[in-house]
Amino acid sequence: EKAADTLRRLVNSVHGLVCIVVYERDGVELTRTVREGAPDIALSPAVLGTFAATAEQIGKLQMGQGHIVSTYDNYVAVHGTAGTFSVCMILESNGNVGLATEHMPGLKAMFAEGVH
Repeated sequence: EKAADTLRRLVNSVHGLVCIVVYERDGVELTRTVREGAPDIALSPAVLGTFAATAEQIGKLQMGQGHIVSTYDNYVAVHGTAGTFSVCMILESNGNVGLATEHMPGLKAMFAEGVH
């Protein structure tokens, strides 16, 4: 319940944030909070699994922890890994990406500890 409340609060407080999805590295969804307007394709297991695999490959470069920011015509996706889980935040193109990325370490820590 704590995680769901945190995700809901973030979706409602970060400008342009339309969803947060927590999923396993193969794209199996664990939890999500979605505001109206979230793109369905971005929430598919195939897309989520692709970003998890990409993050895993980047991690092999031993450059430390980080996240992936992908921009599209109408949306921005921010992905990060947290242990065996991954976190994806989808924002509208005019959303506050900086504020969303500031929350990523806290989200990653929360799910790395197994809270869901």
